Amino acid sequence: MRHSFLTGWLRSRWQFFACFLVFLLFILFLSDLFSVQRQLTYYATGLLFLFAVIILGMDGLVEWRRYRKKLENREFAAVSALETMLMDDISSLEDKLNHLQAQQAKWQGDMEDYYTMWAHQMKIPLAASHLLVGELQQHPSQAALEKELFKLEHYTSLVLNYLRLQSFHEDLQLEQVDLEEVVRDLVKKYSLFFIEDKIKLELGQLSLTLSTDKRWLSLLIEQFLSNAVKYSKGKKVTIGLEGEVLVIADTGIGIAESDLQRVFERGFSGYNGRRTQQSSGLGLYLAKRLAEKLGYKIELQSVLGQGTVVKIHLEQAELVFE
Repeated sequence: MRHSFLTGWLRSRWQFFACFLVFLLFILFLSDLFSVQRQLTYYATGLLFLFAVIILGMDGLVEWRRYRKKLENREFAAVSALETMLMDDISSLEDKLNHLQAQQAKWQGDMEDYYTMWAHQMKIPLAASHLLVGELQQHPSQAALEKELFKLEHYTSLVLNYLRLQSFHEDLQLEQVDLEEVVRDLVKKYSLFFIEDKIKLELGQLSLTLSTDKRWLSLLIEQFLSNAVKYSKGKKVTIGLEGEVLVIADTGIGIAESDLQRVFERGFSGYNGRRTQQSSGLGLYLAKRLAEKLGYKIELQSVLGQGTVVKIHLEQAELVFE
């Protein structure tokens, strides 16, 4: 940068150097013409050189400052132009993101509205079916039909709760919840399965009060109780507390070791689901998401052919806000 400035500046001052050379030759000519002493000639040429250096130094300093200012302005203009382009790009991307988010929110709302309407419409034929089944009275197929109707209601509710999970915190209601009451209500809900499938139930100590959302907590526990009942026909289900850890254990068919790491994935049905055709691949995924949002930790232990143990750590935890 300095080399290019110096070269350009020297070229632009050729007239000054030409005048300086003329004056120098003129002084030397006069000195020779009038036989002036050499000391005077040296003195005159020295003054001329000093004058030239001072003029050139001052001029060079002024021009150097101008040159730097031009460069700074040019660089600033280039940076400003780049910043403007980047800001325009960022603004455009933000607009696109906002548009996509609005579309996603609308799609989510429309889908939730549709399935909510569908679920409410399903309640009418389901209620009518319950009445019809109730009129069968001691029919060999009555219990089986009631179980299938229960499953229909359960899966309908599962889909709705999956959709509502997206807006989890919007209808969150924190209150003091009696764990024993929640568990006993769920056991009562699944009493038909315990009776018809000859599943032995053992309830341990369940005295624990939690500050949480009762509906979401009940839904969380229900997913594991539902699985325990589903895969433990003629076996045993045990529910109790170990400190502040809720334990749901069964002596059912268990889970294959290869499936243990994937049972909480959405849509994963695993070996048991493929064999029995009873898995939606949604229940445990929903349970995992609920546990995370409620701030609880889940442990799952299982041995194929021996049973499954689920531990829900209910220690006081902070809710997760996304």
